[in-house]
Amino acid sequence: MDFGQELQANIYEPWRLHYVSYDAIRNDMQRRTLWTDMDEADFERLIRLEADKVDQFVSRKQREIDSRVAYCERTLSHQGRHLSAASALQQMYDSMDDALTEILIDLNDLSKYTRYNFLALEKLVQAHDDTPASRRPMKPLLIEMMRSSPLDRQRFDTSLVKISTLHDICRLHGETRTGNNAAASADQNSFERATAKYWVHPDNVTELKAILLFNLPVLVFDPNKPIEPSDSAISSVYLDNKNFDLYTGRLQRDEGAEAIRLRWYGPMETPNVFVERKTHHAPWLNGASVKDRFRLHADKVGDYLSLRYSADQYSRDIQGTMPEETVEQNYTIAAGVQQSVRDKSLEPTMRVFYNRTAFQVPGDQRLRISLDTDLTFVREDGTSRDVWRRPDMGINYPFAHLPDADVCRFPYAVLETKIQTHLGQEPPEWLTRLLDSHLVYEVPRFSKYLHGASHFWQSRLPLLPWWLSEMSVDIRNAKQPGHSDFSGLSRSKSLKPLIDGKYR
Repeated sequence: MDFGQELQANIYEPWRLHYVSYDAIRNDMQRRTLWTDMDEADFERLIRLEADKVDQFVSRKQREIDSRVAYCERTLSHQGRHLSAASALQQMYDSMDDALTEILIDLNDLSKYTRYNFLALEKLVQAHDDTPASRRPMKPLLIEMMRSSPLDRQRFDTSLVKISTLHDICRLHGETRTGNNAAASADQNSFERATAKYWVHPDNVTELKAILLFNLPVLVFDPNKPIEPSDSAISSVYLDNKNFDLYTGRLQRDEGAEAIRLRWYGPMETPNVFVERKTHHAPWLNGASVKDRFRLHADKVGDYLSLRYSADQYSRDIQGTMPEETVEQNYTIAAGVQQSVRDKSLEPTMRVFYNRTAFQVPGDQRLRISLDTDLTFVREDGTSRDVWRRPDMGINYPFAHLPDADVCRFPYAVLETKIQTHLGQEPPEWLTRLLDSHLVYEVPRFSKYLHGASHFWQSRLPLLPWWLSEMSVDIRNAKQPGHSDFSGLSRSKSLKPLIDGKYR
């Protein structure tokens, strides 16, 4: 199926007139044998008009959705305080839940609309630039337009989080969620989790998010601050040496193999950086795998990596700011990481960026699901221990200003499920059906660092991850018949929302 057919098959009929006129423009381009300067100007004007039409429609629909969400929020806040009859409260919560479901389906439709129209503009510009008779490339025009009016789906994430919060209030009928005490009080380092990783095609990302939040709330780490798009950004600089010993150890799952990274949340200006170490079958824990970390001020990271700021100095600096036991634990981690940096000649190697949405009942560790979108790998091997991260990157995906040779944009989102197994937890039925559906594609032991390193330095690496051969697979259609008949989000013939083929 070519793109024109795919677009026609996925048009949401009530919005047909607001889509890019892909077929008409493509047919007009194919009729041209010579391109004059006037032709080029006409094409540019047409692309600008189509992009502006789409942007205005998305902005109008987004305002409508925000208004409807605000109405639900006001209703839940006001009537929740003033209605006393149990039957009236029940009716109000059910009514608001229905309204939020409708909003969520509309948001999913708007997300698909946005993606297909962006792809239509991209395909038209690419077809123009591939035409030998064209006189100048139009890709710079597309980049310029997308910077001023980005047709990405990240703009919808704030609405999704708000809908999730309100949906959870309806689900609990206004009661405060308390979580699971047994799971919450357990030692976090002792958790035994069954972890699985899946690729998600961009076509399915918003639908997957919507289905997840019907069953789990979006985890908000600081409910006391306004939600901002930058809250979901996670950046990690991975360390390795010239021989890629850490890469090889992790790929072969050697005993004691380490992954060491410097991680921060939000924009580059964030003052705190977490120095994290993953160890496979750590000898000091009788062979258990562990992830540990400590917090360091961003201004101290260069000195710490260059060994000018020792673990002893760090320990003295944090005395009195936390319990003595925590100081000891952090000192042990800081000393161990610094020893690895020194003994293995580790340097900043590659940055991994993504936007993360986490789904989890607050305080309940039994089930946690994360979805990482906009996954991007960027070379950091031109930096040093002193200047440990490049200053020209930021968090503005897709980082079009960076040299193409330094950037690898992963084509899929990554879903990760973590199920706590030491309490006998089994995955819920809805999750089993979802993970067996066409919306996700399982890739066991997928690693972001291993994938990025194998992209940039493949010629220097004797061993490569097994999943590289899967990159050529159309993961939307890769599952064989007989898998789950889970139908996701859809609409009935009368355009009523359906969830897994059923009315809510």
